[in-house]
Amino acid sequence: MDCYCPLPEDIVVDILLRLPVEPLLRFKCVCKHWYALIKSESFIEKHFHHKNNRSRLLICNLKLEAEEHIDFQSAVVSLLPEKIVSGVTPEEKILLYLPRVDYFKILAGPVNGLFLVQEIFFEHGERLSLWNPATREFRPLPPAPFVTEHSLWNYDHEFGLGFDQLTQHYKVVWIRVFFEIREQGQGQRRRAYLHNFVCVYSSCDNSWKSLQFPSSFTLGFPYSVTYLNGIYYWICRSDDNNICKIQSFAMGSQQLGEMQGPDIPGEHWVRLTLRGDSLAMLVSDKCMTSIYEMKQEGSWSKVLTVQPRIDAAHLPKGIWENDKIVFYLRETSQLVLYDPTTSQVTDLGIQPRLMGCGVFIYQESLALITKGN
Repeated sequence: MDCYCPLPEDIVVDILLRLPVEPLLRFKCVCKHWYALIKSESFIEKHFHHKNNRSRLLICNLKLEAEEHIDFQSAVVSLLPEKIVSGVTPEEKILLYLPRVDYFKILAGPVNGLFLVQEIFFEHGERLSLWNPATREFRPLPPAPFVTEHSLWNYDHEFGLGFDQLTQHYKVVWIRVFFEIREQGQGQRRRAYLHNFVCVYSSCDNSWKSLQFPSSFTLGFPYSVTYLNGIYYWICRSDDNNICKIQSFAMGSQQLGEMQGPDIPGEHWVRLTLRGDSLAMLVSDKCMTSIYEMKQEGSWSKVLTVQPRIDAAHLPKGIWENDKIVFYLRETSQLVLYDPTTSQVTDLGIQPRLMGCGVFIYQESLALITKGN
C-alpha cells in the first residue's frame, strides 16, 4: 500500500535525510513509496553528503586471543563516536567481530561508504569482497585471472577501490609485482622486479579484465594508498628507499599516471592520505610530524608541523577533522588522537597490532554494491 502522510513530500524527504542508516533500513518496510525513495540513487547521494552524516573513525584490528592455552586471531571492526572528548575513553560500536579467523583485512576504502576486504582461509584460499558496514552487505568477488605460471614467485601486491563516475559502477584494481631476490655480494641482497600484472574488476558485469602494465612502473612498488575523485593513488619508493613519485590509476579511463611527491628524505616515515577534499601526505621522523597538501597536481606545500607531547615512539595513521592526527604508539601498542589546537592527547582505548591495524575516516552510506540489490 502507498503511504498516506499529511506532510509535504519535500519535508518528509528532509526529515529522512537527517536520520542514520539503521532506522532508514527499517523505514524501507513502511510502504512501497518509502522503499523506492530510500533506494533511489539521488536519495543515497544526498544522504551521504548531508551535514548530519559526519565522518567518524573506523578501526579494523586483528588481535590475538587465548583460549585454553591456544592462541588464535580475531578480526574486530569498531566505529568510534562523532565526538571524542579528551580524558574520556570513547565507547566503541562493534560493526564486525570474526573469531578464529585465519586472516581478515580492509584493503581499500572507504569509497562512498564501501570497503574492499580480504579474507584468507587455509582450506579455501583467498577471497576479496565489497562490504558496506552500515547495511552489513557483503559481495564476494570472483577470482582474479592472474597468470598461473608465476604463482610460485615472490610478489608484492596492492589493491585499490574506486568509482567510475561515467558508468556509475564500482571498480577494483589489483596490482601484482613479481620479483626475485638477488645476491649483491658482502651478504647484501636486493629485489629484482621481473613482471607486473594488473587486473581490474567492475561491478557492472561482475568480472575481471587484465591490463597491460607499462615497463616504466617496474622499479617501484605500491606502498601507501588513497582515493580521490575517481583516481586511486599510491606512493612508490626507489631501490635506495627515497620517495621518488606518486603513481595513479583512473577508474574511468583505466589509465595509469605519475607525478612528483614532495621532497622528503628517505629516512622519514610517510603515509598518503586525504585532508578534506585534497590529496595529502603525513611525514614523520622520530619526534615531529608534518602534513603536506597538494592543491595542484605535483605542487605540494607544508601546511602543518606538530611535535606532540608523546614520550613513546609514535607513527601517524591518519588525519581526522580539523587536522587531528591518529598516532600508533609502538611501545604500548595504543592508538591515540592528537588535537593540534589544544595539544591534547586522547587514548582511543584500542590496543592494535601495528601490521594488523587499519584506521579509516568513515561516513555511513546507503550505497548499493549492486544496482537493484
